Amino acid sequence: MKSNICQGLTFTAWALAILLSACGGGGSSTAPISSSPATVSYPAAALLGSSYENSAKAGEIMGSQSLPNEVRGGNAVAFGDFFHDGNYSMVTHSLVYNPADPSTSKKYGAIHFWKLINGTWTDSTSSILANTVGCLHPRKAIVADFNRTGRPSIFFACHGFDASPFPGESPHLLLSQADGTYKNVTLPFTGFFHSASAADLNGDGYPDVVVTDNFSRPYVLLNNQSGGFTADLTRIPASTAGQPIFTAELIDVYGTAKYALFLGGHEQSGSWPATLFPNDGSGSFVSTKPVILPSLSGYGFPTDVVFKNSTFYIARTIDASSNFYGGAAIQKVTFPTLTSSNLYQHSGSYSSGTQWINWIIPNNGKILSKDSLYGVSVPQ
Repeated sequence: MKSNICQGLTFTAWALAILLSACGGGGSSTAPISSSPATVSYPAAALLGSSYENSAKAGEIMGSQSLPNEVRGGNAVAFGDFFHDGNYSMVTHSLVYNPADPSTSKKYGAIHFWKLINGTWTDSTSSILANTVGCLHPRKAIVADFNRTGRPSIFFACHGFDASPFPGESPHLLLSQADGTYKNVTLPFTGFFHSASAADLNGDGYPDVVVTDNFSRPYVLLNNQSGGFTADLTRIPASTAGQPIFTAELIDVYGTAKYALFLGGHEQSGSWPATLFPNDGSGSFVSTKPVILPSLSGYGFPTDVVFKNSTFYIARTIDASSNFYGGAAIQKVTFPTLTSSNLYQHSGSYSSGTQWINWIIPNNGKILSKDSLYGVSVPQ
């Protein structure tokens, strides 16, 4: 039962944050606060060493947000100080083609930047991005300082037309420029890039990118320090070739600043268990012994992962052909004991219209859905 102090009162943004838990902010059925009065702002954290760390830090500061509808189509969304004003802003990517209609195979989505104005995410793209044309099918947006400007740049993993013959497409890179704008670069690689994660793997100070590519295998794009990348297939085991791997994240699991590689894919309808590849210290994952993470009965596809306090939190969905993407769960796996439990399970449609969770974030001792429409909040 809620305390009487929570009834009939109006709070400023900072007071609301303090009283949130007392007024019923917890519990898996409660949607986190996602829009606020004009006084609210989210001071941006300094850029960290990996895209995962940048995403997790934004989650800790901002919590769940009311995201634009286009995020539930293409899934690509990220946060950073894109307008260089000291506050978090948002980047998204629309999806406008129809996978069931080949005639739409040239209908590319658009990239949008958003500022929080008077408590509402407001499209402010025109002031920092001239060329907004993006991918056909975006899947994930990650943030890192790819060109060492001290400002966030954005890498979009894209996989192209999502139906036979699956021609694939090129990733896009938005590079921060000295005048505060962004340069839209189409990278010279083609593949079914469903996921990506960035961290400096070769020790040169520039973030590299791991991509999943179902045309070949997961591999590394080494940052060439001039706004581009060079493909390196030698750093990830050849045993990943041809496997149904769709999720990648570079995480400092061992606390050494040598990022381990999480790879997740289809477990029920495929043959790839969620696997952690330790870093050998030189940015390679070939010679170390992989750690197989426990499965979760009925939920064979990890869509996202959070690592907090020596524990993995894995968002999963159903990958059975009879009910593909037809449910959601959040699995808790302690590390290194690999004790597994199911924290959360959901069937049916969310208010977003979807039946699975695309992204999760850590926030104030809870695991939340990044999009407040899902209303997911479970204790860590």
